[in-house]
Amino acid sequence: MTNPIEYCQNEVKKSNSNFYYGFYFLPKAKRNAIMVIYAFCRVIDDIVDHQCNDKLIAQQRLQWWKKELDRAFSDNPISPIGLALKQVAHEFSLSKFMFEEIILGLEMDLQYHTYKTFDDLQVYCYRVAGIVGILVAKILGYEDPNTEEYARKLGIAFQLINIIRDVGE
Repeated sequence: MTNPIEYCQNEVKKSNSNFYYGFYFLPKAKRNAIMVIYAFCRVIDDIVDHQCNDKLIAQQRLQWWKKELDRAFSDNPISPIGLALKQVAHEFSLSKFMFEEIILGLEMDLQYHTYKTFDDLQVYCYRVAGIVGILVAKILGYEDPNTEEYARKLGIAFQLINIIRDVGE
């Protein structure tokens, strides 16, 4: 089997995202960790956005990833992404809760297509993007105690931009 970190790097490359090049010049450990986070997010996002027209199947696949998170944070993951996640979560002290929140956000994608209030929309944006901002901040390292809040808000802002962009499509 391919090295789990290399597997994640290949997944990022295959996505044709400019993120790969943005990560490229980071120190190796940080670059690898961010690519693992990206690969995790990409695979579960694809379940909801591209792979499953059947919501029940998509929900079952997300449940599998919840179990894989349990395995990754308790020493026995079975997927390359789970193996890589175990490694970087330990190295950078990342909590399972944050990854569970991302999955909860994608479950919201399956349940809702509109939100009645901005507060409801903000919960979704926090889960699918604000958490990612916090994870990246943790990996990059920071000293200012306000950094996590800034990262959360930036992630939410990016997700709102994605939503606005999608409205045009």
